[in-house]
Amino acid sequence: MRLVLLSTALYSANSVATHIYAASYAGSVTTLSPQSKNGNYSLSTVAQTNDCGISPSWLMLDSDHSLMLCLNEGIGATNGSLTSFRTNSNGSLTTLDILETMTGPVMSAIYTIPSNSQQRFVAIAHYEASAVTAYTWNSSTGHLARTQTFTYQLPAPGPVPDRQDASHPHGVIVDPTGRFVLVPDLGMDRIHIFKISPSNGHLQPQAPLLVEPGSGPRHAVFWTTSPNKKAASSDDTVLYLVSELGNNLSAFKPRYTQKGLFFAKMFEENTYGGKAAPDGSKASGIQITPGNDHVVVSNRGDATFGKEIDSFAVFKCASFHGSRTTNVSFVGLFPAYGSFPREFDINGDNGKVAVALQNSHAVVLTENNAQTGGPGKLLARKTLYGEIPIAIWGP
Repeated sequence: MRLVLLSTALYSANSVATHIYAASYAGSVTTLSPQSKNGNYSLSTVAQTNDCGISPSWLMLDSDHSLMLCLNEGIGATNGSLTSFRTNSNGSLTTLDILETMTGPVMSAIYTIPSNSQQRFVAIAHYEASAVTAYTWNSSTGHLARTQTFTYQLPAPGPVPDRQDASHPHGVIVDPTGRFVLVPDLGMDRIHIFKISPSNGHLQPQAPLLVEPGSGPRHAVFWTTSPNKKAASSDDTVLYLVSELGNNLSAFKPRYTQKGLFFAKMFEENTYGGKAAPDGSKASGIQITPGNDHVVVSNRGDATFGKEIDSFAVFKCASFHGSRTTNVSFVGLFPAYGSFPREFDINGDNGKVAVALQNSHAVVLTENNAQTGGPGKLLARKTLYGEIPIAIWGP
């Protein structure tokens, strides 16, 4: 969570994550408060809102300005929507702005420009609309305004035709330099790359990164040798990509040139350490541990640890010591304590992991094992109404 300058959650130096915010496809966003008494943990509901539309799919924080953005995927509807909230100290959310969008917004990322560091820009991937959109987000009022739209067409179905019938942008991240936006496209087997205009924040399309046909890239995260490092080069940066259809984790070395951002693959293995992936399994979320030494991926639908108990796959990050390079290596599988783990968030302050269990209709709280990188013992579980696609830590 600390590795990408602007990602799911943007924390100021003094921010402390004390609440868990969980979105439900049933139309609600719930604020949970973790409590501990005599070593026993619980999750209690302290606030809830229905202002994010019929199927909230993604939550993103700008804690510097006490803001949250919620994406409504609009499942079954002709449009999606964005809702901007003010976060309050008691965990409640005050609605600031609601904006109708193209259908299927599933992930967003914030970026800034050097000439106006207070101005927020937002890039959004639209799975169903085969599009990427860009917005301005006023840090004082929370007002949103769309500035750009990029749509994509697939000339023919991909190797997995039932899932690759069209372009399906699924993730958005910003590179560690803050100069590029990357969008994995599950349908097109590529990562769209945009350069951020330093003068006005507009996204400028670059040559895409093509990945293995049929792999279905979903989400990605950047790693640098220093968790807080903003400048990056090919010597101290790795892009980790999780692909849903191939159940793969891939690692790429970036190359920054005057012509743009390019990548060379350095590692690829499935999320079961090379063993055959169980039928029906789908890799999902990806994070770097607070220790900056492990990559964690959530596996959905594999029942590795029993009926309706799926897994997390953990890999040791590549390391660089002068001329010596240690490649990525598989560590093992760890229980997710429920079915269909989607987005999860590792709290660097308290070493706890919040996990959204979509099909279990629950959020669980676990320890993070710093040695293995995987989730530790289960601390608490909270059952909520509806399918839960995301849970994040926040103020």
